[in-house]
Amino acid sequence: MKILFTSDLDRTLIYSNHMMSLYPTNRSKTAVERKADVETSWMCDETMELLKEVREKTLFVPVTTRARHQYERIHFIQELHPLVAVTSNGGTILENGKPDLVWAKQLRKSIEDSSVPDEQMLQIMNDIKYANWMERSLYIDDLFYVNHVHLENVQPVALQQLKEELHELGWHVLLQKKKLYMIPNVLTKEAAVTYIKNKYSFDFHFAAGDSILDYNMLAMADRSYTPLHGDMKDKEPKKLTQTHYSNENGTAFTKELLHDVLEHVNRVTL
Repeated sequence: MKILFTSDLDRTLIYSNHMMSLYPTNRSKTAVERKADVETSWMCDETMELLKEVREKTLFVPVTTRARHQYERIHFIQELHPLVAVTSNGGTILENGKPDLVWAKQLRKSIEDSSVPDEQMLQIMNDIKYANWMERSLYIDDLFYVNHVHLENVQPVALQQLKEELHELGWHVLLQKKKLYMIPNVLTKEAAVTYIKNKYSFDFHFAAGDSILDYNMLAMADRSYTPLHGDMKDKEPKKLTQTHYSNENGTAFTKELLHDVLEHVNRVTL
């Protein structure tokens, strides 16, 4: 039986220093990412071993909103050598570490056909970059914008107006904590996962994620998981019947998730 496991990374499998302080653990842990020699993301040693086993028994596909270079910084995931990975919220599909050019071409055409030209979005960004709520803006892999904002200065009415304006232009706006995402409507994790599922054949699909950006990827899976610390349960349009809404936070959720995936995998492959 061929089994697919698509999983978000940050706050689902790996945890920042901030998240580790919010949900501390007594279990031994190891840094899985470094930036300029600073340890920035962690996993418990036990969950690292569990993920290695999951990698051996499924097609494990990391699916992240991170830019490609940020994903490649997570050295433990690179050491697992996933056959397929998704970065940039579905913008890039990597096969054996190299971009799938067919997907890239297909996605670029979909974006061009369904949203305004890049030049028009650049003008919109230039118009708002000096707003008092804007801290800094990043253009991720020439696909979408992540804006770091001063939450105390974000006005709900102005944010709603921006959402409505960009919706008419084929983009959507999502505020998550101190990050304001501006993403083409067709640039989604689930679109990339659908492409992968059509390219390969699978008998069963597991999925995991903590964010509303993961919602449709979880909805398309046969069994999926989301943690208590995530925001999906608060923002989802409707409850997903095949999703396990965990009562665990942080690394305890990751352990529960991977244990459950392995339990099901072992059961169906007997």
